[in-house]
Amino acid sequence: MNKIENYYPQYLTTGAVARHCGVSKVTVLRWIEKGNLVAFRLPSGQNRIHRDEFFAFAERHKIPLGNGHK
Repeated sequence: MNKIENYYPQYLTTGAVARHCGVSKVTVLRWIEKGNLVAFRLPSGQNRIHRDEFFAFAERHKIPLGNGHK
């Protein structure tokens, strides 16, 4: 049986989070700015969200994760 971690890379882009949650990248950036979603900024200025942070965020906001897991 595959674990949910196998379906998500270790670090997610804001675009990947946006697609999964059905929102725009701007919305994800607002979540980050407000401190609702923890991310770190690369030297290039792009944000990355650790998979575990996304899992915690999804659980808090009742966003279903892939492969039927909640």
